[in-house]
Amino acid sequence: MNRIYSVLAIFIIAMSSLLAAPKLEIEGGTTYDWGRVKPEDSPLKAKIKLWNRGDEVLHIKNVKPGCGCTTAPLDTNMIDPGKYATLEVSLNISSYNGPVTKSISVFSNDSSKDHAVLLIKADVTRPIASFPTYLAFSKLFVGEEGNTKVVLTNNTDKPITITNITSSDTRLKFNLKAGDVLPPKQPVSLDANIKPDKTGRLDFNVKIETDSDEAKTLEVRGWGNIVEMPTTNK
Repeated sequence: MNRIYSVLAIFIIAMSSLLAAPKLEIEGGTTYDWGRVKPEDSPLKAKIKLWNRGDEVLHIKNVKPGCGCTTAPLDTNMIDPGKYATLEVSLNISSYNGPVTKSISVFSNDSSKDHAVLLIKADVTRPIASFPTYLAFSKLFVGEEGNTKVVLTNNTDKPITITNITSSDTRLKFNLKAGDVLPPKQPVSLDANIKPDKTGRLDFNVKIETDSDEAKTLEVRGWGNIVEMPTTNK
């Protein structure tokens, strides 16, 4: 009888050893959301706990952030059962407008999910949004007028009046001028025109000044490539 109990005890210990395993749990779930933020809040920062809910040491082998997101080294990559490591996350949102989603991959020795993915989100709101965020001329020829445009949207609840609009390239002409009003929640087209007089690379910035305390200035970058007008054979 004692022999049977001994064998049974050994079997239970062996099975317990086989069943023991580390278990990764990301505090708050697999999504971290900053909610509505402003560009001046950049960079967004967060400290996220990586828990070991198993009964063996959890080894964080690698943490790989997606584009635009950075992470600081973990304070430890060997996490005892019931303990956690802190992951510091930073997200640059200065150039974004609207919803942003990035991912962080966490690789560990948790056999049930050795590659866990943490999504980080934010909704970047600007008083005045530009779509797209740049003025790009697709084709520009010497002596021929070219044009492009962006759509400006006043995201506030009040009308915004343009007080001045200037460009680093004085050859550019715009349909909007001082005194024009951007109605709330409505898109307004900003058209840009230029008649190049020589070939080369076109790079410029447009500065829009307003009477809004929330959006004193809005800068839109632009570019294009100017070439000679193609000749036609008669």
